[in-house]
Amino acid sequence: MRKLIGLLTLTSLALFADSSKEILMYSSPTCGCCEKWAQYMDSRGYVVKSHKDDEVFMQVKKDFKIEPKYQSCHTGVIEKNGTKYAIEGHVPADAVAWLLENEPKDIIGVSTPGMPQGSPGMEHGIYEEYPVVLMTQGGGYKVFGIYKGEEKIKEGAMK
Repeated sequence: MRKLIGLLTLTSLALFADSSKEILMYSSPTCGCCEKWAQYMDSRGYVVKSHKDDEVFMQVKKDFKIEPKYQSCHTGVIEKNGTKYAIEGHVPADAVAWLLENEPKDIIGVSTPGMPQGSPGMEHGIYEEYPVVLMTQGGGYKVFGIYKGEEKIKEGAMK
């Protein structure tokens, strides 16, 4: 009987788990830095499920209408309260947390354009400063912050 109660308790907890911490990551089958970003996010409490398929990877970008200037080597999809957001590239965990906490209605997602050296998953000795942007509906953006590594060194328009 105790085993049954324990099993029911665990099942109940699983039903109420925070599904907003699950990221579906789409990337090219040949990209290795994407998996490093997934490990980084996993270590910060997210669950990243990787899908490696060139066609699906590009279709996700089209579906979200991610402008080429904001694109990177992988696209994550995360959902909160029925709204799906894109996480484009090597985005630091605090920017994703802000997105989920604030649930902005005019934002399609957050991006670290390109593949900046030192961004999460791209740590190769050189740490350059790079922008993290909130992509808006219609192709615009708002600067979330300027980062070096995973540390925000300057606030953007969104505080």
